[in-house]
Amino acid sequence: MPLVLKMASMLSNGDPHLKEDLVQEGYIGLYHAIRKYDENRGHFPAFARTCVRNAMISYLRKNKTKDYVSLDAAAEVSDDLDVDEKLKQKEFLKNLYDLLTPMEKDALRTLLISGNIADAANLLSWPYKKMENAITRVRKKARLLMKLDKEGE
Repeated sequence: MPLVLKMASMLSNGDPHLKEDLVQEGYIGLYHAIRKYDENRGHFPAFARTCVRNAMISYLRKNKTKDYVSLDAAAEVSDDLDVDEKLKQKEFLKNLYDLLTPMEKDALRTLLISGNIADAANLLSWPYKKMENAITRVRKKARLLMKLDKEGE
């Protein structure tokens, strides 16, 4: 059950109502994991984690709540930064998001929540290469935007 709560917290982005819905979906996923577990196919914790995650991701897809990470959360990279620096980061992220395609936005949001390309691809049920290519395009656009920002200063 702590797994369900932790995963719901990560995917809800601080929205208590969404978290509650995700917890319920996670418990349903855990119930299905208990019923369908076959000990010959691996360890239960790994199977349960996959079932819980898949239930939550399915819920997010069905309800079109794919904003896993908000611009505010992504901009708060470090508490050591002063307010002006945080505002610049937030402005940069907003400008970057304006340049991205919907697929690239999904890839970036999911990468920010998962922490690595493999997990992000798994969360979106994308092939690894598709995710890697999307993030490469995001990075390229971010570099271009940074270059334009420096020239504009």
